[in-house]
Parts: sequence; structure tokens; C-alpha cells
Amino acid sequence: MKENKREEVINNMLNLRASISEKLAERNQEVDNIGYYKDFEFKGSGLAINDAYIVKLKDSEKSKGKPKSKEDEEGKEKIAYEIYDKDNNLIATVNETGEVEFDQEFLESLEKVNKEYYDTLTLDEAEFELPEELGKDDLVLTGQELDEKQAEKDLEKISEKIGSKDIEAYSTMNVDQTPQFDKIVNKQEIDPNARVTQTETLADMIPEIREKGIVKVGVVFSDHSKGQSGRFSFVGLDKDGNIHSIDSLENTQGTTTGQTVTSINSRDGSVVEEEQVAGMVRINGRSRTNGQEEMLSVKIGQYGILEVDYVRADLSKDKDERYLSAPIETSNQRPTTRAVREMMDKTRNTEIDDELERSEEEIERDGETELRNMDDYAGNDELTPDDVIVLEDGTETTLRKEAEKAKVSPEEFTRKYNERGGKTSDEKIEDIHEEIEEEFGAPDRSERV
Repeated sequence: MKENKREEVINNMLNLRASISEKLAERNQEVDNIGYYKDFEFKGSGLAINDAYIVKLKDSEKSKGKPKSKEDEEGKEKIAYEIYDKDNNLIATVNETGEVEFDQEFLESLEKVNKEYYDTLTLDEAEFELPEELGKDDLVLTGQELDEKQAEKDLEKISEKIGSKDIEAYSTMNVDQTPQFDKIVNKQEIDPNARVTQTETLADMIPEIREKGIVKVGVVFSDHSKGQSGRFSFVGLDKDGNIHSIDSLENTQGTTTGQTVTSINSRDGSVVEEEQVAGMVRINGRSRTNGQEEMLSVKIGQYGILEVDYVRADLSKDKDERYLSAPIETSNQRPTTRAVREMMDKTRNTEIDDELERSEEEIERDGETELRNMDDYAGNDELTPDDVIVLEDGTETTLRKEAEKAKVSPEEFTRKYNERGGKTSDEKIEDIHEEIEEEFGAPDRSERV
């Protein structure tokens, strides 16, 4: 089978499985495999089908634990089939005993298209039998293989949206076995030796990581977690990719699902706003007698990517005013700046009360604020033309350079920048350039990235 034809067949299989998934769930069935047959014949009937898709069905895993009826006492698994054309139209069904029943709409359509041919068929004598060997243009994929193909398709869509092929998203997985993390198509990873605060890494905060030989910390979206009862699991990965529990992380799912957190959700502190997280885990051994605790939170960010934050909590405060969080570097998230790490560092910033109170008024007014409006240095609340700005792609610029590109004075560009609150540096600079273009026309900024 040629590659482009194979791709077309696989796409049709995935679309077919999606289209019948709801009715299968109602019948407690699931797809065992789907086969594509370029030429398929119902023996004894004279009926041949081009481009037939044959779905092999079995009892779903969920139904296997249910009480069986008298007819099911023998314990045999029920196997049935459904045959479709390339447009996902049902042709026929085959029950557990092998009896073929043709779909009425298919028969009416067949008779309408070619009544002479239809009259020659002996459909009552039709027998269902799969070929003993696949033809060179035939293809059969198991349910697991279809899952893998679907995951690849989903990942391609995410990659196309963000313009990158090097992207990992969250994974739905059951960890009741011992899967290898590197075999999961979609995942999130944390380097435990990357700095979380200015003085500590995740491995410093959780000694168990080094004790167990964990080289990566993975985050998975799971039905059954190892040692944790919540929706999200933090797991340890050894050098071979095997999964280990991290017992020092205690799930607080019941109390923190949907919790509002004051989040420094930009790596450079340019956006601070209140956000809801999907769940948090407590770092055992990091609580203090004054009611302060340390946690890790997870939220689902843009394009479904899991984002992980380090959280400091003051439990003496109301629920919506007690949490301050900042991003942790992951395989998808860039490292935070020194200013953000120092804000989260309890050795340098002992209490978080002042920061939370300082941010509350501005967040209530504008919906978000910036880190520089939360710290103790009033002089940094506005940038000067020569302050270095690190953009999201890692390049550095200044407002003076951007002013030169826009063909306006550095003072004018800086004033416009400092008047814009609550956006990232990239967004502010882009907005200003667009505003100047609308007012004065587009200058020659060929050097602008």
C-alpha cells in the first residue's frame, strides 16, 4: 500500500471509530480492531464491496466486572462485526453466532443505483468470513495501535497551532502497570536539578528524589495514580524511564481543585493575575509552625499543555488570598527570571502577606498586574529606555531599540510602554508598534524580529 493511501485509510479508521464510539459505549462494547479490505466479498451472496472497513467488536473492559446473564454463564467473550463503506455508511452487522444482517438503507441505496445487479444477489445466503491472509493493499490496526495513531494526530494539531514540532502535552494514562514514561506520546517533564527559587531546586525541596535515583519528574493525567488519589500524578522517572512514586508529595485534590491562586504566570513576572488551578500537591516536610506551606500546582494551559507551578501558601488567610505561585521550568516552559525566583524564595522573602495584599487592589481593578508592582522597590515600577527586556523567544531588547525601529523618540515609546499595565512585554511592544503604524504609517523596520 502506498504511503498516501495508507494515511488516508488510517484517517478513515480514526474517523469511523470516533463516529461509533457513543453507540458502542451504550452497548458496553469497544473496538478490538479495524480492518481495511480493498476488495471484500460476502460469500454465497454475490455481493462484493470495494474499500470495506470491518470493525471487530468485543465486550468493553468496564462491562467485564458486571453480573452476567444466564446466556453469558459460559464466560465466552462476545465477538461481533460491523462493516462500513469508505464514507462511514453501515453496510451490515454480524452477530456473535455469525449471522449477517444488512442495513436497510444500504439495501435501498444499492437497489436504486443498480436494480439489475441487486436482483442477482442472494443476500439471504450471505456468509461472513475474513480473508486468511491480508492482501498487499489491506490493513488491520488494533485498538491500541489506533490509540497511538490518534495521539500522534492530536500532537500534530498542537504542533501546527504553535508552529513547533518539539512539543509535549499531557497524557491520559492508567498507571496500574509499570509503563515507561518515554513511551508515552504526550507527557510533561521537569528537571529536578533546575532552580525553582534562587537558592533551591526541586531535588533540594524533595530529598526523596535523589534517594530513589530519580532523574526526571513527570506529570501525568491519570485514572489511577501511584500513591496519590487525585486527577494529576507527579511521578519519578529513573534513567531507564521507569515510573516511581514520590511519597513526599501528598495530594490535596479534594480541597484544591479549582482553587484560585495569585499566579505569576509569566516567566519574567510581567503578568500576575488570579487563576484557577486543576489541583495541588503538598510537599511534605516543608510546612512551618506559622501556617506557611509549600506545594506544587498543575493547570491546563494553552493547547492543553500541563503547566506546573511552585506554590507558597499562608494558611492563616482566606482561601482566595492565601496562595502565591510561579512557573517551574519544564520541557515546555522556559526558566523564570531571577526576580521571579527571588520573589518565591522563602530565605529572601520570608512572608508573602505584603505581596498578596499589594497585588489584590490592582488585580481587582485591572484583572492583572506585574511583579514589579508587588515587590518592595518602588523605583522599578516603570522601565527606562535602556532597561533590558527578555522576550518570550529568549532574545533581548530595550525600549530605545524598539523606538528606533518605530522611528519615534525613546521617551515616547517608553511612555506608551509604561502606560500599558497587565500585558506581557511581547504584547506591549507589539501593541505599541501597531498603534504607531496606524497613526503615522508603517516605517521601515526591516531589522525588527
